[in-house]
Amino acid sequence: MTPTLAESAALIQPELVALRRAVHEEPEIGLDLPLTQAKVLAALEGLGLEVSVGEKLSSVTAVLRGGRPGPAVLLRADMDALPVQETSGLPFASRIPGAMHACGHDLHVAGLVGAAKL
Repeated sequence: MTPTLAESAALIQPELVALRRAVHEEPEIGLDLPLTQAKVLAALEGLGLEVSVGEKLSSVTAVLRGGRPGPAVLLRADMDALPVQETSGLPFASRIPGAMHACGHDLHVAGLVGAAKL
């Protein structure tokens, strides 16, 4: 029997939580995001997507082509952090002084990787 979408999502939840925390621990400010880009590329590896990276920006693009022509759907997420000192004390708190994922971009990244995997 084919698992439901919810069952499939539950199976990858631990992996996505780990990715979100890894991105949160090493926030990068601005448009040069090599650590974040590398984490995203590693997470997308082996999914059969057409993956490319930006020449001047640390962007990642992954394309899934359907079997028929038709409308396209775009999912996107910001990956940059803010110049904020994290004081949460969480085990996965930012290890970079003066930088933090304070507005959820770490979660956006993990969510889009999850969408790609599903």
